[in-house]
Amino acid sequence: MAPDLAELAHALGLVGLAVVAHLTLRRAARRLPRWLAARRGIDTGGGSAPGEAGIALACLFTRLAVWLAVFRVLARRYQLVAMAQARFESTVGMSVQTPLFTVGGRSYSLGDLLALLALLTVVWVGIGVLARGVRTHVARLAGADRGVQDAVTIVVRYALSIVGTIILLQAWGIDVSSLTIVASVLGVGVGFGLQNIANNFVSGFLLTLERPIKPGDFVQIGELMGTVERIGARSTEVWTLDRVSIIVPNAHLLEKEVVNWSHGDPVSRIHVPVSIEYGADLRRARAAMLEAARTHRDVLRDPRPAVEMRSFGERGIQLDLLVWMRDPRRQGQLRSDLGFEIFESFARHGITIPFPQQDVHLHAPALERAAAAWARRTFTPDELAEAEVATATGPKADDLPEIVEEGTPATWSHDDLVALASRMRGRGGVAIADRRHLLTAYRRAFVGSEAVAWLRREANLTRDEALAVGRLLVERRLVHHVLDEHGFEDEGYFYRFYADEEGIATAV
Repeated sequence: MAPDLAELAHALGLVGLAVVAHLTLRRAARRLPRWLAARRGIDTGGGSAPGEAGIALACLFTRLAVWLAVFRVLARRYQLVAMAQARFESTVGMSVQTPLFTVGGRSYSLGDLLALLALLTVVWVGIGVLARGVRTHVARLAGADRGVQDAVTIVVRYALSIVGTIILLQAWGIDVSSLTIVASVLGVGVGFGLQNIANNFVSGFLLTLERPIKPGDFVQIGELMGTVERIGARSTEVWTLDRVSIIVPNAHLLEKEVVNWSHGDPVSRIHVPVSIEYGADLRRARAAMLEAARTHRDVLRDPRPAVEMRSFGERGIQLDLLVWMRDPRRQGQLRSDLGFEIFESFARHGITIPFPQQDVHLHAPALERAAAAWARRTFTPDELAEAEVATATGPKADDLPEIVEEGTPATWSHDDLVALASRMRGRGGVAIADRRHLLTAYRRAFVGSEAVAWLRREANLTRDEALAVGRLLVERRLVHHVLDEHGFEDEGYFYRFYADEEGIATAV
């Protein structure tokens, strides 16, 4: 009995060790990724840790290996376990080696399919590594942006995957041409069930090639606004301003209206609606709004901020502050900041913002006489006079700050334009020199684009305002094109001051 008890204790010990190893590995699969992330200073926020899937898969294979090793050791000592092992291996071997179907005169079993699947997995992983290498060592060294890198990676991955799959099937003995009929029959049935997936897949490929939207762009999709993080084969990930990841199907980006704030030039204009009460000084309200816009660092000076009147509303006059900014991601914060600034600026300038209210006019002569009699008994004549004056006039204009508003070229007089032309001709003005075009020389001429740059720099004008000033100078006959063929443009055309025409002979 002693040897039997020793064998039984040995077997139970092996099983116990296997159970302990199984539980330890399962616990490690849950805690090891988070421990490694904490060591590297990565905050998982309760989500998946980096490498968690790989560690879990490694622990799973290790647990299977432990139980297989215990089973094999027990099979050597106990005949019943050995018989069960032999029966299991025989059943699995027959299942794997039994032919399932025949293609091109060759039979294929489950083992062949598993081996083919393993080879396809190796090819897919190898192509993924190669595509990432192309992105890292070729696209980045070429100076391409993130969108081009993703496009190159996807095209290389798909192209090599198709070629590699065809080569592997041919090497395995499968004639790809013989599968076309089966593929066409299955394609019809699968196409109806997977049409949305196919639509999203093709849409993702078109987005990658045409690049109307690329990673890093700030977009607005319906009510959602965020940054495009990744364009995948089926969907696109958008990271919103609230730090929420939104998965959008690729077909939605092509079929629906999408606002891409970063497409082309990121400079964009935003609207800040404001309402003022009837009776307010519109000129003072406009100056107060422009003053609020000029004090914010994110508002561009060129193009200048502007104020437009939208409508006469039920409770007030509707105005719109139009400002330009370079980073569309901050438009929400900019609207909020401008709202605070406008509120404070209106308070300084005595501008009242209306609120919903209703006036009730009650005609009661007896009540009015009683109120007047009570006021005469309660207040002195001087106090009544001061109250009537304050009610009729409101705040005095002397108590309000002075309006400082920058003039625009449309308000300049003829004398202002003459003085500006003198500055442009004088020392530190535009470059006036003899110019040549082909075989013709033009004396004492200047270039239109250089004049626009001078006006923007020296007169503190925007490009549109500089063009308007140049056209006013042409209209007032202070400046003209050397051949009188063009108006004033921001181009390489030659212009001359009329004051320099005397004594100039155009050389040919």
